[in-house]
Amino acid sequence: MGAAVLIAAMLVPTAMPVTPPPVSVSVNDPAQTGVRGSAYTGKYYRQHQETFRKCVGQREGRFQYFGTGSMGYYKGTYQMRDELFTGAAWMIGRELKATYANWDVVRVQLLDTPGHKWGRFWQDMAFYTILNWRGDGVGASHWAGGRYGCTL
Repeated sequence: MGAAVLIAAMLVPTAMPVTPPPVSVSVNDPAQTGVRGSAYTGKYYRQHQETFRKCVGQREGRFQYFGTGSMGYYKGTYQMRDELFTGAAWMIGRELKATYANWDVVRVQLLDTPGHKWGRFWQDMAFYTILNWRGDGVGASHWAGGRYGCTL
C-alpha cells in the first residue's frame, strides 16, 4: 500500500451508529424484565463481572428494570438513587460522544428521564460505568450488603 493511500485511509472517519437505543421504553416491553446477558458491552463492560451483575440485578430489583423500592428511593433493577442515575448520565457522556453522532441529545434525554424508566441497555451501561469508572470493580461498594452477598 502506497504512503498516500495509507494516509488517506487514516483520515477517513469511522462511521458512528446513527441511532442509539431509545432512552425510555414501555414497562410492557418484555425486554424490561428477566435475567439476560448485559445489553451493554461497551468500554466499561467486563465479561468476568456478568455473574456479579446478575447477582446484583436479581437481589436488588429482581430484573424488573422499571421497578422501585418500597420507599421509592432506590429505582431500576440495580436499585440506584436518582443522584446516582444523574451521575451516571454525566459519566457516560464521553463514551456517548465517541459512539453516537447525537450524543448530546441522548445525554439530555437521560438527565430528563427518571432512571427506572431508562431501557435495559442504559441501566446496564450505567451499572458497568459506575462499577468500573475508576478501575476494575472499584465501584462495587455501591451494591454492598443486601439480603445476600454478591461478590466479584
